[in-house]
Amino acid sequence: MSDRVPVGVLGATGMVGETLLRMLAEHPGFRVAEVGASERSAGSRLRDLIDPSALAPDVADLEVKSLDSDWSSPVILSALPASVARTVEPELAGRGHLVVSNASAFRADPGVPLVIPEVNPDHLALVDHQSDRWSGGIVTNPNCVIAGLALAFAPLHRTFGIERASVSTYQAISGAGRPGPAAFDLVDNVIPWIGGEEPKIGAEPRKILGTLGPDGLVDATFPVDATAVRVPVLHGHLAAVSVELAGAPGADDVRHAFESFRGQVADLDLPTAPTPPLAVLDGNDRPQPRLDRDRGAGMTVTVGRIRPGEAFHVSFVVLSHNLVRGAAGAALLNAELCRAQGRVPGVPA
Repeated sequence: MSDRVPVGVLGATGMVGETLLRMLAEHPGFRVAEVGASERSAGSRLRDLIDPSALAPDVADLEVKSLDSDWSSPVILSALPASVARTVEPELAGRGHLVVSNASAFRADPGVPLVIPEVNPDHLALVDHQSDRWSGGIVTNPNCVIAGLALAFAPLHRTFGIERASVSTYQAISGAGRPGPAAFDLVDNVIPWIGGEEPKIGAEPRKILGTLGPDGLVDATFPVDATAVRVPVLHGHLAAVSVELAGAPGADDVRHAFESFRGQVADLDLPTAPTPPLAVLDGNDRPQPRLDRDRGAGMTVTVGRIRPGEAFHVSFVVLSHNLVRGAAGAALLNAELCRAQGRVPGVPA
């Protein structure tokens, strides 16, 4: 990745967009060439809308474009709200751009890959069949809590086979974006429901862990009972998981599967990919958001409290940084994989 490919960032003034800009500041393979946001931000300099301290001066001085502007970058990283992305992203893909999206608008589309590079890089082949819809393409990353959960599911499903699961997530405030829940609602409190989250906790891992065949993608079939809770933590989504696995492996077998997992892109040297992608922690009190969310610059997923279950075979806890592994870093890593596979328009692998 010696030549830095120009990229555009949509939703650049939001929390995920800002995180993307920080991660791209010294990226060896990509450089920020264009930024876009809502009409109320268009025409302003980026430095006047967000803290410029983590940005290169040339990026801080960029003028924010409206979303319907002409874009020149071959890769567009989208941190748009789903309602906006549903219109804007296919328009850009139709103009020949590769849109790498953090938005949920096209995650469930059977013709659009939902990718975690360490888990299902082969699903990017779905882009090859998008030519009847767009001259470019759309690639998505999963929901912020699924990015960690599906990465933990992957070695279990591939090694044993997941038969069913129960998941309770404890999701950070920043996962709601700005302005997020009112402080009055969360101080001394938790909110035991997050709108729209629970259906994704089953559906997205099944797509990610599905099998790509000649007739398209066939999702995995294991059921998941899910509960999503908002907690007064700034960053870091925690999930308490219980799984029933084929063959009834024990906790030591599950731990070995986690510790052995290196993912399917370890040999590509993708700049944002941590090694290993999963860290297994000892002790009954880990992982914790404040102590563990920043491992691997926020890209490492941590697993702990691996223990035998009573109603299920094994239980464990998963933690991931929702703004990095769960959002900005997930999209950036997908863009790196697309480049490594030669899927960036006009750019050799």
